[in-house]
Amino acid sequence: MQVLYHKLNELYKDGKFINVAVVGAGFMGSSLISQLNLINGFKCNICYSRNNEKTKDVYLKMGVSDSNIKYIDSPTEYDNSSDNFYIMNDLYNFFGLEDIDVFVDATGDPYEGAKIAFEAIKHGKHIVSLNVECDVVVGSLLAEKAREKNVTYTGIAGDEPGTVKELYDFAKLLGFEVLAIGKGKNNPLDYEANYETVEKEANKKGIRPYMLASFVDGSKTMEELTLMCNATGFKPDVPGCHGIVSDIKNLDKNLKLKSEGGVLDSYNVCEYVMGIAPGVFVLVKAPNDFIDHEMRFLKVGDGPNYVLYRPFHLTSIEVPVTILQAYFFNLPTICPISLKPVADTVAIAKRDLKPGDLLDGPGGKTIYGKIMTYSSSREMNYMPYGLASENVKVVREIKKGEPIKYDDVEIENSKLFELRKELELLTKSLK
Repeated sequence: MQVLYHKLNELYKDGKFINVAVVGAGFMGSSLISQLNLINGFKCNICYSRNNEKTKDVYLKMGVSDSNIKYIDSPTEYDNSSDNFYIMNDLYNFFGLEDIDVFVDATGDPYEGAKIAFEAIKHGKHIVSLNVECDVVVGSLLAEKAREKNVTYTGIAGDEPGTVKELYDFAKLLGFEVLAIGKGKNNPLDYEANYETVEKEANKKGIRPYMLASFVDGSKTMEELTLMCNATGFKPDVPGCHGIVSDIKNLDKNLKLKSEGGVLDSYNVCEYVMGIAPGVFVLVKAPNDFIDHEMRFLKVGDGPNYVLYRPFHLTSIEVPVTILQAYFFNLPTICPISLKPVADTVAIAKRDLKPGDLLDGPGGKTIYGKIMTYSSSREMNYMPYGLASENVKVVREIKKGEPIKYDDVEIENSKLFELRKELELLTKSLK
């Protein structure tokens, strides 16, 4: 962190900036746009949203005068030396704009996210993705394409997967054996939750009902755990994980092997825990008796396993850290470590579905997500949860609680689906 802060200050002293284009002006995108313009060394004066009036509203709330807000159709209309703030009318005209160093995807839409990441990488731009929904479908392929172009594709610091990866790297650097990784879940699990059942609570929290429903039905947690697995090589111990109830003080005692009195079949797994949200954790074992003795002396725990815990994550507020890592060192905060994913989030029917029904997306009434190994998902021909949308039509009867297979549905072609099929083809023969 000190190195990043120092390098950013040096850049600013030299009169230079990291030029960032944010795509999406929702809850997190708007916060990030405003934040980047407060930090010396960053410049974020060109953005895009499907509703460009939302982008304009962000600029106005930042104190930008109406006369300095410009809607543009072509890169030739952009002047980075001016005091103007720009809104792209068509995002896909601007990926080749030389002034932009980093694109940030804050859409949360897997279909749009796949196109954004693909175009950014193709044009040699770093891509910082808040789009977990896209990553768990095609992230490993996008990461591979980014490496081929010598740019960074990365998830973010501040979201639970990125925060877990930082803790994981910290533990590995210090020589600990990491046994398990995971996060807290702060909503009682309800597989039948949808945007209508949570609407009142969502309005109180000031977030979209669809988003809250995807938290409550567990889908978001499953996607976040999938991203953690693909970035570390860890696996879910069982499909859907155990979802134990524990506080931090007793987590090392509750999260251990069955042979040791716990619930796990094996270590090197991911897990979610009811009772420790909004924190994240890694479960570690000391490498020798000297370190074990010191951990006990420091009152980290009673051993032999110890919990390293971060009690907060600041979501989009920490994104500047990820941008700096990509810009200065071409390094991701978190991304898949191999082309073949370790885990997958698959779609499960929330209710009985019949031919002709259309699926909906996260937080809807037709599907929720469940984590399992990628190998099992492919063996059973299951459809990734992130592909579910109103453009997916059911062609066979599916019972409530059953995983949805590719053969059960018709999926319209898209960049997301195209990349997923490419990934499945490339990994078919990989061990």
